[in-house]
Amino acid sequence: MADLNYIKTQLLQTAAARGFDPKAFSASAQRAIIADAERLLHRTFLFDKPWDMERCTRPYQLNPMDYEAVRNDDPEWCFMLNRMDWLSDLILAARLTNRPEFNQAALAYLQTWVAQHPTLKPENSTRTLDTGIRLVNIVDALTYLAEAELLPDEVLAPLADSLLAQANYLKAQYIPKYKTSNWGSIQTCALLTVLPILLPDFADQPLYQWAETELAEQLGLQVFDDGMQWEQSLMYHVEVLNGLLRAIASQSQRQRDVTVLVPFAKKMTRALALTLTPSGELELFGDTDRIVATDVFDRAAVILHQPRLTGYTEATLSPESLYWLGQPGVQAFNAAPEATPADLVFDGVDSGNYAIRSSWQKDADFLFFNGGPLGSGHGHSDNNHFSLYAKGQPLLVDSGRYTYREDHPLRVALKTIAAHNAIMVDQFTPCAPSASWEYAQYGTPLKPYVRHCGKSHYLEGTIIGSQPLSVWTRKIVSLPGSIWVVTDEVQVDGTHELTQYFHPDPSVTMAQTANGALLNDQWQLINASPYTVAEAPFSPRYNEVEPHQVLAFHTAFTDRISQTTIIAPKTATVTAVPILQNLDQPLPSAEGSGWQIAVSPTERYSVGIMHQELFRGKKVYALDGTAFHAQAVVVHRLGDTVTTTRMKV
Repeated sequence: MADLNYIKTQLLQTAAARGFDPKAFSASAQRAIIADAERLLHRTFLFDKPWDMERCTRPYQLNPMDYEAVRNDDPEWCFMLNRMDWLSDLILAARLTNRPEFNQAALAYLQTWVAQHPTLKPENSTRTLDTGIRLVNIVDALTYLAEAELLPDEVLAPLADSLLAQANYLKAQYIPKYKTSNWGSIQTCALLTVLPILLPDFADQPLYQWAETELAEQLGLQVFDDGMQWEQSLMYHVEVLNGLLRAIASQSQRQRDVTVLVPFAKKMTRALALTLTPSGELELFGDTDRIVATDVFDRAAVILHQPRLTGYTEATLSPESLYWLGQPGVQAFNAAPEATPADLVFDGVDSGNYAIRSSWQKDADFLFFNGGPLGSGHGHSDNNHFSLYAKGQPLLVDSGRYTYREDHPLRVALKTIAAHNAIMVDQFTPCAPSASWEYAQYGTPLKPYVRHCGKSHYLEGTIIGSQPLSVWTRKIVSLPGSIWVVTDEVQVDGTHELTQYFHPDPSVTMAQTANGALLNDQWQLINASPYTVAEAPFSPRYNEVEPHQVLAFHTAFTDRISQTTIIAPKTATVTAVPILQNLDQPLPSAEGSGWQIAVSPTERYSVGIMHQELFRGKKVYALDGTAFHAQAVVVHRLGDTVTTTRMKV
C-alpha cells in the first residue's frame, strides 16, 4: 500500500523546486505544445518528439481509448503509446494556457491505463522497456497535477499503487540479457529516478538497492572504455545516456553518491560529441535516426557541470528538458560556459568506430568509419562502411533503418552490406541478416589499424568471411582539403566479381562521368571500373523513406584484387603514378599503387598504398621523387617544400 502522504509531499516539493516560467519556452515551442495538446484532447496520437525511438508522424485516433491498440500495422506504435512521452504536452499546455481541460485529459489518460491494467502481465502495453519509460513520464505528470491540486487521496491512491506495482514488475520480469541491453539500463535508471518519490526511506528499500547495484554492473558491461555503448547504434547510445543523466540528476538532488555513474556519463557524452556530424545530427549508424542531438549536450552541461558545446548548443533548454529540469536547469544552463573539444578525432579502439573532422565549424569535412563487431540486433552489416560530409554537407551516407516490422522487406534490406558504402564479392555476404533481429551468419572483423599524422589520417579495417574463405580489407587515407583515397583489397581463390557500393545522400546531385560521378557539381568520385547507377531506399528516420541513387562499380578478378576510389574537389587533377622499386623500376600494380592529387599549380599530394607484403627485390621505394619504406605513404609538395609521412609502416 502506497504511503500517500509521503508521495504527495515529494511531488509538491519537486514541483516547487522546479518552478515554471512560460517565458523559458520560445513562442514556436509554445505553439507546437498547445497544438499537440489540442490533438490529444481528441485521443489522436502521433509520435514525433526528438527521441521517440519509433517515430510515427501519421496521426491515429483511438475511440475508445485502448492501450493495447496497434496502428500503422506496427506493434511499435503500441509500444510508443504506452511510453506516454506525449503526456508532457498536455501538462505543459495547461500551464501555458491556464486551460484546466488539458490537466483533466492527462489525468483521465492515467486513470484509463490503470483501469485497463488491474493486474500486470506480459503484453504489448506492459513490455519492461516501455514500463520503465512510462514510470518516469507518469511521475513527472503527477508532479504538476499535485501542484494543481488534482490528486486527492481517492485519486492518487490507485495511481500510486499502480506505479509501485509496475516498479516491482520490472524486477520480477528482469532477465539476464538485460545486463547488456539498453532495455536493462533504461529500466534501472527509471527506478532510481522515481523510487525516491514513491518510497519512504527509499535508500533502505531492497528494490532501490537492487536497481543501484544493477545499474553499476550494467554500465560496466554496456559502455566500452572508449565511451561507446556496445550495441553499435548511436540512437540507443543516446537513449541509455538520456536515462543515465536523468538518474544522476535524481540522485544528486537527494545527495546520493554518483561517483560511480558520472564517469560513464562523461565518457558517453564525449564519444557522442566526437562522432557528431557537422550538421549536429547523429550519423545513421546501426539502428539510428538522423536527429539533431544538441539537446543531449545541453542536458549534460547542466547535470554534469560541463561546458556547453560551442556551435552545437541551443538558445535555451529544449521543452523536454525544461519540463523536468525547471528553473534550476535554466539557471545552470545560462551559467554554463561554452567550449570546443580539443580533439578532432574519435578513436573507438574498443567499439571499432572512428570519426575524423577537419574542424568544429559547421562547414567541416567529416568521416565516420566502422570496423568493429556486430553489437546487438541493432547493429547492421556495415563493417568497413564509411560516411562522408564534405564542407559540412552529407555526401556519402548509410541507408538508415526505416522499420522494425518482421514482415517488411526493407527491415532486412537496409541491414545488408549492399545498403552501405561497402563491398561485396559475387553478391556473397559474410554478414547476412535473416530477420529483424537475427543473422544467419556474420564474418570475423579484425581490429582496425588507425594512425593520425597531423591533418592526414589512415584507417584500415578487415573482415574475414568463410565458405568461401575470403579476406576483405579497406584502407582509407584522409587528406586536408576534402580528399579521400579509398582502397579495397580482396583475397578469395578463384574467379569473381568485386562490387563497390557508394550511397550519395538524397540531397546530392549526381552527374555521371567517364570514370565515376560528379557530386553536387563540386566533388569527383573517381573509380576506373565500369559502373551502374540504380535507385534504392534511404530512410533518414523511422517510418520515413525516400529514394536515392547508388553507384555500384564492378570489377572481375582472379584470386585477389585491389581497387581504389578517390573523392576529391572537382578542381583537383587526379592521376595514377608509379611506385618505383629500387628507385627506378615501376612496382607491379598487384603489389602497390600510387596516385597524385594536384590541388593547385603549386601543391599536390601523392599517395602510395602497398597491397601485399613485399618480399622480393630491393626494399627501397620512391613516390613522386621521394624515397620511402612503408605500407602506406603520403608525399606532400607545397612549392619547394616536400613532406613525407609514413601512414603505415
